[in-house]
Amino acid sequence: MLIRRGALRAIWSEHGDPERRLPVPTASDRAFWDGLDPRVKETILVEADRLRETAWPQPLLSDWAAYARTGDRSAYESALFLRNRRTRVAVLAAALDPTEERLREAADGLWLKVEQSTWCWPAHDDAFARGLRVPDPEHPFVDLGAGEDVALVAWAALLLGQQLDEHAPGLRDRLGAEARKRVLEPFLVREWHWEGTEDHVHNWAPWIHSNLLPAALAFAEPPLRDRVVERCVDGLDRYLAQLPADGAIDEGFAYWWQGGGRSFDALSLLDALSGGSVATAAREGELSGLAELARFPQRVQIGPGWFASFADAEARADAGTPWHVLLRAAMLCGIADVAAFAQAERGEQPLCGLDDGVHAGLGRMLAELTDLRSGALTAAVTPDAAQHPASGPVRPDVFLASIGLGIRERGGLTVVAKGGHNGENHNHNDLGSIAVAVDGVPLLPDLGRAEYRAETFSERRYELWNMRSDWHSAPMPRGEVQLPGAQWRAAMDSVDGGWTLDLSAAHPAGERWIRTVRVTDAGLSVRDESDALGDPATRIVVVCTGVPERDGDGIVVPGRDGSRGLRLTFDPAEVDVETVEIDDRHLRRSWGERVTRMLFRPASGAGWELRGEAR
Repeated sequence: MLIRRGALRAIWSEHGDPERRLPVPTASDRAFWDGLDPRVKETILVEADRLRETAWPQPLLSDWAAYARTGDRSAYESALFLRNRRTRVAVLAAALDPTEERLREAADGLWLKVEQSTWCWPAHDDAFARGLRVPDPEHPFVDLGAGEDVALVAWAALLLGQQLDEHAPGLRDRLGAEARKRVLEPFLVREWHWEGTEDHVHNWAPWIHSNLLPAALAFAEPPLRDRVVERCVDGLDRYLAQLPADGAIDEGFAYWWQGGGRSFDALSLLDALSGGSVATAAREGELSGLAELARFPQRVQIGPGWFASFADAEARADAGTPWHVLLRAAMLCGIADVAAFAQAERGEQPLCGLDDGVHAGLGRMLAELTDLRSGALTAAVTPDAAQHPASGPVRPDVFLASIGLGIRERGGLTVVAKGGHNGENHNHNDLGSIAVAVDGVPLLPDLGRAEYRAETFSERRYELWNMRSDWHSAPMPRGEVQLPGAQWRAAMDSVDGGWTLDLSAAHPAGERWIRTVRVTDAGLSVRDESDALGDPATRIVVVCTGVPERDGDGIVVPGRDGSRGLRLTFDPAEVDVETVEIDDRHLRRSWGERVTRMLFRPASGAGWELRGEAR
């Protein structure tokens, strides 16, 4: 386990004090806001001015109910996320320049939040199960959306409290009343599924707990405040104690920011409220395992902007990735090489949270502004760490045994191999699959997630093509596809130059299948050994970007984004090629307009090998 169960809870019990002031730069602190980098100030104010000339986004009932009618969740969420973005930009602009006009804009956004019938996202609301097609304000559901909204209004109240009281008397009281009614009180009176058990949790827990902490501090008095904080601390403790000692996240890179990263958001707050006790324990005490969690994003990078994609994670980091969260985590744990990595990836990003997604809310934006103002971001990266980051010309080999993930780079090829089991969080049926990048750009991809719909998290999940094993670069013994469930497993071990994966327990037939993956300076080798190779229904699937081309006795996958191509050669086999046009925006952003799967039919024998080299 990453930390001992009860370790965080004990630190809070001994050192925590919710009466301590949070390090929030209130709008009355003119030295702070006037002293910010002029470029950051200009970015916020110019965007706020642009948005003020447009109509406020308005989520509609038809958008909300579309989830029940058609499975679509994007129309409602898109309008909601745009409105939340405008509100947080307006709040920051009002803190920077507290004019009547800017305060009016911020108050309008916050008033729209309290008038919004529900803070729960439609995909999670239990109103549909009760036969309703409208939100039910009398039965609030605490989900990710409720956590995001309560945190937004809480940080705004902490930041603009005095100004709101002067400009819109009563608004702050209304925000507090809605926060208590919709989120804080319901949180305590129900056992929420997302809190998990002592055996299993997922990213909802730290995501919501990290958002409820500032809400309790902003809007609740004892004993409500203390009960919420204590339950959040216990939930965070439970989540962290269940993570493996190697810090791996089975949901992948994109979800680190909402699981591990949200935990670090909360830990930063708890550190401030415990007089630095959390940081002390993270560097040299019972929380020292947190360093492994902070190392995960760096470990799974396969090229600039590209990351190992498995489960529902996306392969390409987008412009909204809140790299400051990782930088803060590295600062908390005292690991300079990860801080240097995060700072390098952050680059010239002016401020997280300027996109319209849920990467970063107002709390993360305030944390980054605080660190920018104090100079902590620069101080966190030592000259030695900046000059000698952990990822050198040849990146270190990675083997995260807890989730069966291996990554190895040689000769311009980076190979990812996946074992584990098919009951992981956000699981895809991907046992024994490989992904290959050339010059840091994936050409044999794990496709990752498509746009979420009702089917994505239903009994129809594995009808979605990108989640099935026959659209992963994995074997199909005797034509069988893999099934979901933790009982289907692939043991994975390191060998010289790579890994072996035993897929005998990955299919119902239980027939022996050993896959050995190696990558050396000479290239890639994937060798499969099984009696099932002689069956005419057996296929070896290889998924690639674009459309491959025949090249003598081999096949070439064209390069892209400036990379070389990948030439594949193989033992005797017939090959069927199927190309799919991509119309999903998430898949297209990573993989372009087309992806192809090659279905190899080995001629005969108990062993068959696929080879690859950069060309």
